Amino acid sequence: MVLQEDFLMIQVSIPSMEREVDESGKSRKLFRVEVLFNERKHYVLRRSSEFQTLHRKLRKIIQTPDFPSKRNPHLRTKPLEQRRQELEDYIQMKTCHRCCWTSSM
Repeated sequence: MVLQEDFLMIQVSIPSMEREVDESGKSRKLFRVEVLFNERKHYVLRRSSEFQTLHRKLRKIIQTPDFPSKRNPHLRTKPLEQRRQELEDYIQMKTCHRCCWTSSM
């Protein structure tokens, strides 16, 4: 999604996922959130639970679309690529609200 306000361009995407292993050997999935702002690219790595926490906070102050479910109708975990795409679609919808996602992350 691209926004133009006073000639500032913002693009937000989640192009990939990464795995991180902690000291105990436990693996976790991180989504790479990339923000192109003022012709500079920035990125952060975020867990799905961090998106959910931010969603709950935003829901208290603005009307938000439903957060993408982690599960499909058969109660099986969604493939990671499908989950990444749904989070990207969701975050791109949120950028139309004065970039509250990028300033909060």
